[in-house]
Amino acid sequence: MKKFILCLIIIFQAGLIAFADDLIYKYPANILDVEFPQYSTVSCKFNQTKTIPGSGAFVNSGGDFTFDIKNGAVFETLYPFKSTTAYTSDKRISDIILAVSKKDYSYINKNFDVFYLKNNQNWQLALKPKNDSKIKTVMESIVIYGNKYIEKLEINTVKSGSTKINFTECK
Repeated sequence: MKKFILCLIIIFQAGLIAFADDLIYKYPANILDVEFPQYSTVSCKFNQTKTIPGSGAFVNSGGDFTFDIKNGAVFETLYPFKSTTAYTSDKRISDIILAVSKKDYSYINKNFDVFYLKNNQNWQLALKPKNDSKIKTVMESIVIYGNKYIEKLEINTVKSGSTKINFTECK
């Protein structure tokens, strides 16, 4: 009987987590009303989990993240192997990062449906590509969680699975 009750509790909690993740889409927003921190530069530690579609497998990595409003975002991965990814050459990703950080309302309104939820100092911003946007061919959604700094970023793509990035020690 205890195992049965424990199973029910686990199933219920999993349902609440899934519901909480989808809750953001119940709050459409005008990008002009979104309170989003603006930075000229920021650096953080990051850890990332990338799911590999169709396999159930995932890859964990982590390292140092820097963002400069003039140069874009750079992920310097330190494990499981060293590499550097700069989102200055990938035009679509760079455009999205710069549009959000600069509050480029025209780019965001043209390409995304915007959802926003704020509770005290915590906030969530979700961007879903509009049906007529070219971005819809590669991206399903971006969800950004934060407080003073961005704390978590979820990127869901059409073919490449999902990527969840947690940021810590931001300054």
